[in-house]
Amino acid sequence: MHVFIKKDYQELSRAAAAMVAAAIRERPDLVAALPTGGTPVGMLRELVRLHQTEGLDFSKARILNIDEYVPLGPDHPQSYYRYLQEFLYQNVNINQTNTFVPDVRAADLQAACAAYDQRIAGLGGIDLMVLGIGGDGHIGFNEPAAELSADTHVADLSAETIRDNSRFFETVAEVPRQAATMGVGVILQARKILLLASGRSKGAVINRLLTQRTVTPHFPASLLLLHRDVTVMVDEAAAAAEIEGANEPTPVINERKLSG
Repeated sequence: MHVFIKKDYQELSRAAAAMVAAAIRERPDLVAALPTGGTPVGMLRELVRLHQTEGLDFSKARILNIDEYVPLGPDHPQSYYRYLQEFLYQNVNINQTNTFVPDVRAADLQAACAAYDQRIAGLGGIDLMVLGIGGDGHIGFNEPAAELSADTHVADLSAETIRDNSRFFETVAEVPRQAATMGVGVILQARKILLLASGRSKGAVINRLLTQRTVTPHFPASLLLLHRDVTVMVDEAAAAAEIEGANEPTPVINERKLSG
């Protein structure tokens, strides 16, 4: 596990985009799975800039949503497909037929999830998986539980996740209670994984991830310890754990490579 600490969110975003851009330049038909939410916005904007100023070519790239709210269609303002459309697809030269999302409006959601896994297999698997991380250690919408699904599936969102995501909606009542998400098996089959975290609110979970030496479904991000090629990229704020009652965060990690 490779760990890189960047000075701030802007530097983190540029470094993450540079990593994605390098992967596209090395393999123009790259299969990538991209996250949504607040943290990836800077990375996506930097990728657009690289396309517009340096000619980064998306014409052959294949991009998948890691998850999608049930039952929001691709045109819904809060759908995750619409998110990637707004921040990336409409601003670069990607072929829209090479963008993919689970069909969360299907009558048979289980069959739709299975079809998504078949689509991934048909693309030859995922070359680069970019992840965020929840405060409880969830990756994708794989929430802490006694058991985790390996395949793409419909997940019930935890109260904490619903509360965290309510900032993107008018009220918490509008936040969907379910989402289709790639399972941990799908995530771990990716050839390379990049995990991003920004801000002091992520300090505790990043500290736990980078000091965790056991694997448990109660902390889904710990499964990344099983993967052979994981890069964790954080800003200085996320590289610090909050100490109750302290005025300043206490640094707990330095830039380094972890074994395991």
